[in-house]
Amino acid sequence: MKQQQLDLLKGPITKPLMSLAVPMIIAFAFQTSFNFIDRFFVSRLGDIGTAAIGMAFIVQLVVIALGSGVGMGLNSYISRNLGAGKRDRAVLAAMHSFLISIIIGVLFGGLGLLTQDVLFRSLGAGGLLLQSIKQYLSILFLFAPVYLLAMVSNNIFRGWGNTVYPMKFMLTATLFNILLDPLLIFGWWVIPGMGIRGAALATGLSRSIALVYTLVILIFKSKPVKLRMSVFQFDWSVVKGIFQVGLPASAGQILNSLSISLLFLILRQFGDQARAAYTIAFTYDNVAFLPILGIGQAVTIMTGHNYGAKQYRRIRTIFFTALKIAALMALPATLIVSISPGFFAGIFARSPEVLGISAAALRILAPGYVLAAAFICSIGSFQGLGLGKQQLWATLLRIFFLTVPFTFIGSRVWGITGFWIGILSANILTALIVLTWYWYIYHYRLVKGKIVTL
Repeated sequence: MKQQQLDLLKGPITKPLMSLAVPMIIAFAFQTSFNFIDRFFVSRLGDIGTAAIGMAFIVQLVVIALGSGVGMGLNSYISRNLGAGKRDRAVLAAMHSFLISIIIGVLFGGLGLLTQDVLFRSLGAGGLLLQSIKQYLSILFLFAPVYLLAMVSNNIFRGWGNTVYPMKFMLTATLFNILLDPLLIFGWWVIPGMGIRGAALATGLSRSIALVYTLVILIFKSKPVKLRMSVFQFDWSVVKGIFQVGLPASAGQILNSLSISLLFLILRQFGDQARAAYTIAFTYDNVAFLPILGIGQAVTIMTGHNYGAKQYRRIRTIFFTALKIAALMALPATLIVSISPGFFAGIFARSPEVLGISAAALRILAPGYVLAAAFICSIGSFQGLGLGKQQLWATLLRIFFLTVPFTFIGSRVWGITGFWIGILSANILTALIVLTWYWYIYHYRLVKGKIVTL
């Protein structure tokens, strides 16, 4: 698949939006299948393995938050500067992102190795569950710089309006993970089975192979993004421009990881089976959100380019076109999961208890797939405009003012069913609030020239 240079500043909205979004949706599908593959094979080790990889995913989300936060800031910065005709600044930002990623990755990996025992004991893990979590994460922490470099590199291409290369990179990682997971988890011939450690090693090696592919394209073959680190000069203003969106984006995603930790803590009263069920439920969330996330990223790219070019009315059209498309694309997942929750829960559940709890969760949570379109498209637009603080406040609202309180109260009043109802109720209110907020930002700030981020 090749991607022609898109005109993001004029003409119809739907065609360039979908040209950007579809490769990203496919890439996110590969990413999700990557996680599915890990969980599928690890689930064959038992419910403890499923719960362990679910709780360990909290830490993985922090790594993803750091990498995608820097990447989103980079994406927004590149898009806005290209729209304003400042190509040299965009290239310089891409080179700065490598240095930032390596520093953050090394620091996070080291800190994670030192604190993982205390962290997961505080979340209620113990015994075999804690042992499995540490076996998994001790290997993944070593690959933290690889994670960050890969995510940032992908966003260099996206900021330039090329979303096909990131799709190819994710396909490469997924194919190698499919090959390595069963070999390293269960063993074959001279390769010993490593259990949950094998899943972590397969993940790290697969992403490392894909990163090598990415760097070869970026440094030697890519046009117009080809980088020359030999001419690199450090510039604090570029770092500030990246972090203007990147820090709030990272903070928002780290808060999302924290919220999952808090939700696991709330579920502690219902046992490890409830935690395994929640792991299954948010696995399907990730699948259902794929098309919306692709649309949201396309909104960031198109909004950034048009904001740089001062095409304000086009920005509004981009948002509402994307919102309609995203909601329609999420609708099939809502309907299918609502009709057959037991079937989907049974793919991962290894015991009748987990099957029953996760099926009930999926039935209640499925309507939230469509509602997520409002939040994700709004965040995408905020990022494209360089409004880092607004996207962070929206995330804080969703997590700490709505989701965590609603699930806590719901679980106290109606048991585990109330926990799932709390999540759905929070999603409904979040959608209504962020749409109102976007309307205010567009009409009372953007069109009056009160937003200046370049």
